[in-house]
Parts: sequence; C-alpha cells; structure tokens
Amino acid sequence: MSGRDYNGEPSCRSPEELQQSYRHFWDPTAYWHCGGDRDQPAQLRRCPANELFYDRERRCVKWKDWQWTEPQEPPTKPRK
Repeated sequence: MSGRDYNGEPSCRSPEELQQSYRHFWDPTAYWHCGGDRDQPAQLRRCPANELFYDRERRCVKWKDWQWTEPQEPPTKPRK
C-alpha cells in the first residue's frame, strides 16, 4: 500500500488505538474509529452536517473551527 493510496485507516491492533478516532486522509467529513476490542477493523464514521473531523482534538468540530493539519499516520496500519 503506497503512502499516496493510504486513507489513514488504523488497524486497531495496539492498545493506544483502542477507543480512539483517527482522521480519514481524503475526506475531512469522515474519520476512523477503533472500538474496545483489539483486531476489530476500524469503523468509518461521519461527522454531523456542517462539521469536519479535527485530528488535533480527535473529534468533529464546526467547519469554521477546523484547520488543516498535516496527516499523521496512526500507530498501526491494516495488513493488506
């Protein structure tokens, strides 16, 4: 999986990823969420209308409060 094709999905394998949300690299209205169980695939979720996922706060914020940041890869990536 080349970096250019990668969308930010975590593998949810490491303890630090559990119960955390991660930015979707291509769609600021979407984000990845790891549940509480290791090795469960990340769930793609969407922000409410007029909100974008802000990775600095790891939550959806109103679009006027959102700022672009450089994408940061999660601790682990899915094995492809």
